[in-house]
Amino acid sequence: MAHPFLSPGSTDERLHPYLALLARYWAVVLAAAVVGGLAGFGLSQLATPSYTAKSTLYFSINYGASGSDLNQGATYAQSQMLSFAELARSSRVLEPVIDSLDLGTTSAGLASMIDVRTPENTVVLDISANSTDPELAASISNEIAQSLTATVREVAPRGEDNRSTVTVRTVEDAEVPTVPSSPNTRVNTVAGVLLGLLLAILVIVIRRAVDTRVRSSSDLEKASGMPVLARVEGDPAAAEGLVLARDVANPAAEGYRRLRAVLDGIERSRKTGARSIAVTAPVAGQGASTVAANLALAYIESGRNVLLVGSEIATDSVDSDAWPSATVVTLNDVAALFKRQSSNYDVLVFDAGDLASSSSALTIGQLVDNVVLVADASTVHTNEVRDAVRELASAGITPAGSVLTHTSHPRVRLPRVSRSESKLPVLEHNNA
Repeated sequence: MAHPFLSPGSTDERLHPYLALLARYWAVVLAAAVVGGLAGFGLSQLATPSYTAKSTLYFSINYGASGSDLNQGATYAQSQMLSFAELARSSRVLEPVIDSLDLGTTSAGLASMIDVRTPENTVVLDISANSTDPELAASISNEIAQSLTATVREVAPRGEDNRSTVTVRTVEDAEVPTVPSSPNTRVNTVAGVLLGLLLAILVIVIRRAVDTRVRSSSDLEKASGMPVLARVEGDPAAAEGLVLARDVANPAAEGYRRLRAVLDGIERSRKTGARSIAVTAPVAGQGASTVAANLALAYIESGRNVLLVGSEIATDSVDSDAWPSATVVTLNDVAALFKRQSSNYDVLVFDAGDLASSSSALTIGQLVDNVVLVADASTVHTNEVRDAVRELASAGITPAGSVLTHTSHPRVRLPRVSRSESKLPVLEHNNA
């Protein structure tokens, strides 16, 4: 069942995964098709043109005069057409052609230059000759037709009057071709385009298969086993200091508002009146600190009094009495903070650091109402997300969901604002 507060995926994610890949890398696919087409066209221009000339023979049987006899004769002739085609490739037929045209080749060599075919259920034989010289192609085809006609008369059975029972007539003499039969520039160009498309698709699919990065909401859901609460455009990890979540012109702001709304909805469904949220990440550089700051600002935008507790948020001064100065965050430290500050603020947002380099997320996560896992679509890998979820689970922590940052939209540089402009109280702690 879909999570009731799950943000809708992008159009790409609603497509089949491989169609989404093609949509994402359409420029690469198009470039490969163009290069393939140009390669096919270029090779066609460089290739030596070949010409094909065709002559056609008609075979009949001199047998009887009645309709029944003629029908039997036609049937017999059809049954012999394959034999006549093989005879056309024999040295008995080709040697006289070689001598007549002074070709300087062997029967096998000449046989490789011709194509003999008989259409099914007919008594017609087509003899096609291929050569780089169009006049020679026509001469070869015509000479083979004449030689085959003479040979058939010699080898065919004879009747009582000593006449050949097989009659061969020339239906069409080969004419000198004016257009090369190969290379076929159009076909080669189309084949190059298709080959380029197939190679590009194959490379993209293989690259995606071996790429373990989490690139989409569906990837993140599969890796974490929990819903994606929101998608944030741009690169939060690249932003410096606090950012203005309520900037209407910034598309990333809507992602933070969505995250706030989803968390509010989850808490209303639980009826816990939750007031504390920890934001963490599998590894460093995922933008967890920026997400925490923007989430706090989004809560302020909704009229709530918020305290942000962070480890990487730049501050001018910190009230030493409000947060203990220690290199390790303990359960007692966090519990003390809750005791002192919970009555002063509507929401407490913790920047809990990343799980790979700090134990703060495990410590804080056991006391807060919700834990949010931040993953950067450009850098985080599936195994890192899975390891983070397992580590949280080992501490008895079940995250409310995840946030996908650095989505596949144009990068958005979030504006910096000072702590006085944001009106956001910030405390700082040192991660273990």
